[in-house]
Amino acid sequence: MRPRPVASDPVDSIAAINRGRDPLLLSRKFEAMAADPFAFLRASAPVAHAALDLAALPPAPIGWVCGDLHLSNFGCFRGLNRLVYFDLNDFDEAARLPVSVDLLRFLASILASAPKLGLARQAAGEVADRALARYAAGLARGKPFWLERDTARGPIQALLEQVMTRRRRDLLARRTELQRGRRRFLIDNLRLLPFPQDAELRDRLAAALSALGQLYESPEFFRPRDFARRVAGMGSLGLARYVVLVRGRGDPDRNALIDFKLAAPSSAAAAMPGFKQVAWLDEAQRVVTVQDLCQAACPAYLTAMPIGGRAFVVRELQPVEDRVALDHLTRQPRRLAQTLGEMAEVAAWAQLRGAGRIGCTGPDPMIEFGHQLLLRPHPWLDAARRADSKNTAAFRKFRSAWRRRDARLANLCELRAR
Repeated sequence: MRPRPVASDPVDSIAAINRGRDPLLLSRKFEAMAADPFAFLRASAPVAHAALDLAALPPAPIGWVCGDLHLSNFGCFRGLNRLVYFDLNDFDEAARLPVSVDLLRFLASILASAPKLGLARQAAGEVADRALARYAAGLARGKPFWLERDTARGPIQALLEQVMTRRRRDLLARRTELQRGRRRFLIDNLRLLPFPQDAELRDRLAAALSALGQLYESPEFFRPRDFARRVAGMGSLGLARYVVLVRGRGDPDRNALIDFKLAAPSSAAAAMPGFKQVAWLDEAQRVVTVQDLCQAACPAYLTAMPIGGRAFVVRELQPVEDRVALDHLTRQPRRLAQTLGEMAEVAAWAQLRGAGRIGCTGPDPMIEFGHQLLLRPHPWLDAARRADSKNTAAFRKFRSAWRRRDARLANLCELRAR
């Protein structure tokens, strides 16, 4: 897969980026993107990356960035040790770039989500200012910590405690049904779609599971029971994604779900070709390697696997509900600001973990950058406001085009423009 060029017109860009993806899922994606500026921001990272003007800002250290640092890309997950962590959880766009790429996208996502969070424009700016200060202080301290039940506060602490009590059986109950003592996927055509009538694809996934069994020395755990297509995310919606029900630790109530997600090129790296990237074996190796560098611990069974000539990121499926429900904090501005500040610190810690690794800037320049941000935050806040304005303008153009069924979008979804 090659990075697609990003046009100056946002509708042309969205059409080019999504060409060749599943038409049915693209229709869902475009409908979701037209809902509000934050939904559009989530699904249009290539447009935002192409619009960034880093030359107008003070220089920032080169580090490992997740490339798509917005409010919905933080959450809880269980590691292979079965402990629960709160961290960044999406590295599809990961690249070796100035750390300001993540910082600006994070701040812009706060501003874009302000209406949903019940924040007026001025209040949203103040919250973004506090989040920037927490991010800067996290870098300046120079030590990458992580959030757990004893160190988190407020909604993140409550989420961690809730996830600690959740059992695998709860997830199975939502995604599967029992048939004669064996579980099968519950195809709802929303989160799960029928698996293609493709015996070769099924065999390839089964072979991949067998390889995972050898890698983790648990061949029985990865024995397949059922297959389905999975619908999840925003930016990657329409790319190939599968989920396999496996034996796990025993049928039927200790089965497990293994997620297979096709890895696409990083739009962040493509939009900034002046920064040299690593020659990865494939895109999945990029995603998994950077995720391993930057997270305190990785989701269970996180692995890069080539399947049928395509690169997939494999992991144990985690419940999508394991995110902080920020919209529930609309009448609690202090708790909202506290939560966003903790997210900002988590982002800083992730970048510190990658400091000095595989050609990135070492920790000392990261610490110095944190101090500079504390002294002069205004250039970055102004840049975040410009990014938010560009996102809002692009959203309005896209929403108008989608509502009138512009042929550039409709043809990708097998719809006809009226």
